[in-house]
Amino acid sequence: MKKIAVVGSLNMDYFAETDQFPAAGETVMGRDFFMSLGGKGANQAIAAARLGGRVSMFGSIGNDENSRLVREKMLSENVDITGLQQADAHTGVAFIEICHSDNRIIVIPGANQHTDIHYIERVADSLLGHDIIVFQLETPLSMIEHIVPRLHEKGKVIILNPAPAQKLSPELVGQLTYLTPNEHEYKMVLSTDETKEEALARYPEKLVITCGTEGVKFHDGHGIVHIPALKVKAEDTTGAGDTFCGAMAVGLSEGWSLEESIRFGSAAAGLSVRKKGAQTGMPARAELDAYLKGGKPDGAGSF
Repeated sequence: MKKIAVVGSLNMDYFAETDQFPAAGETVMGRDFFMSLGGKGANQAIAAARLGGRVSMFGSIGNDENSRLVREKMLSENVDITGLQQADAHTGVAFIEICHSDNRIIVIPGANQHTDIHYIERVADSLLGHDIIVFQLETPLSMIEHIVPRLHEKGKVIILNPAPAQKLSPELVGQLTYLTPNEHEYKMVLSTDETKEEALARYPEKLVITCGTEGVKFHDGHGIVHIPALKVKAEDTTGAGDTFCGAMAVGLSEGWSLEESIRFGSAAAGLSVRKKGAQTGMPARAELDAYLKGGKPDGAGSF
């Protein structure tokens, strides 16, 4: 099995559940509150590790109490954190409102801003010891633009999940192995007005667009391939996209084709939305294998 490195954000997430999103200036009563480790980087690393991937996490945590909680959680999930740095800042935080299976999120990067060019140069040798490198955009884009050419030159598999969405240069896109925006992000990321189908045809075997309850689409070089989403009762969709990316990386690490890896990722994402919290519902490998073999995992909704 190939080694996976996730370079990205680590946050402490604060969840507030309510029956009504407040309007500007309005106060509403909430129904529940809980905390969980988050950040798109940490989410994707944990999703991959739970599915049996050999995963290392690269990124930055702060000099506060949350940093201890982050370390303990990552280690408990069997993620190698020797590449983490402790920055002179607060650990990143996110505030997440949940209302009827929908969510709104505010992210304050904190220490994640220190996952910069200077940091990636310090860990470059260790990073190059991995086969599949996964990035997101909750850390500085300049760092990604700096290191991707070197990874590309070394023949690494490079996955970029471009969220939160930012415009990417054609040069960077060309050096990525896979780009995984959702249906709302791809136009900004690629600076295009193309339909999904037109964009996919322009980037065969590279662009993978997640479409929520409609599933996932990509172009296999011959035509558009549509992989439907699982039919489950969603409790909380937070982290579903991260679960998809982590699971897709695991599939690729096991030598599967892109389509097989996407199907694996789509199934994992579908199972992940049945519980509250970005990581709570992320399935273990045995649970996902049971579903893929035709079984019904414990606690599943109607498929």
